Amino acid sequence: MARRIPENRFDELVRAATEVFIARGYRLTQMSDIAEAVGVAKGTLYGYVESKEALLWVCLLGADQAGPIPLPERLPIPTPPPGQMGLRVKDALNAEQAQPILSEALERDRAADPVEEMGKVFGELFDLVFANRHRIKLLDRCLDHPELANLWQTHGREQPRRAIARYIEQRIAVGQIRPVPSIRLAARIVIETVATWAVHIHWDRAPEVFELQEMRTNAIDFLVRALRA
Repeated sequence: MARRIPENRFDELVRAATEVFIARGYRLTQMSDIAEAVGVAKGTLYGYVESKEALLWVCLLGADQAGPIPLPERLPIPTPPPGQMGLRVKDALNAEQAQPILSEALERDRAADPVEEMGKVFGELFDLVFANRHRIKLLDRCLDHPELANLWQTHGREQPRRAIARYIEQRIAVGQIRPVPSIRLAARIVIETVATWAVHIHWDRAPEVFELQEMRTNAIDFLVRALRA
């Protein structure tokens, strides 16, 4: 008789592995570290995934999924072919970085209410980043994986910065955002402020307790007040 896999074991495995990868990075993480975090024998992991790389791949795909991560039909999950992980992550980043509110704002010459518009643009960014916080943190901590370092820099970081910089530049041009010494730096400050409160605060080693809505409201208010004309 086939051995029954405990309910939610795969979900526990992926979420525990995600935290270990975030804490240690890709190269320093050992399968034994993950087995210890899950509370199983190391050999048990290989019934689910062929390799550490396959496990990282699963974490990148599923760690931000709401609810239990379903057990795949095919086990163990195979190691991605060379180049495949980077390609799939690039596609996911491109798909998940869609910001319709920002795109519509960039198509307008000026805002009817610039303060309201900024609030919506920065709120959309906050929600997007929060929804993908585990993947963002994984990519940030696993830059030692050969397929992820340049990809995260170009698609994960630079694309959002360029879009926000373009938005700031356009609104400065029509007097709806105050002039700043460096548009590029201002865009970086927007991104890093959002990332701090939507992502990094959740892994703070000495965290203060804040409600999500409190963090979102205050971060957006801070940015809008800093930039409004």
